[in-house]
Amino acid sequence: MIDMVETGKRLAKFRRNANMTQMEVAEKLGISFQAVSYWERGKTMPDITNLVEIANLYDVSLDDILNIKHHSK
Repeated sequence: MIDMVETGKRLAKFRRNANMTQMEVAEKLGISFQAVSYWERGKTMPDITNLVEIANLYDVSLDDILNIKHHSK
């Protein structure tokens, strides 16, 4: 299960690492800065389209954002 609060913390960390403000992210994604704030506080989750755009924007994988660990067989 995906922990929205932890995902939000990772989103905030990736945004800061990209030296971007919430407003800059919102402008690039064509959304409100409030949406970015809600994501980073774990109140809501980005939809799949936004997740892909965020991953590209921050140059990280969806696995990194969602903290998905792959187990080898």
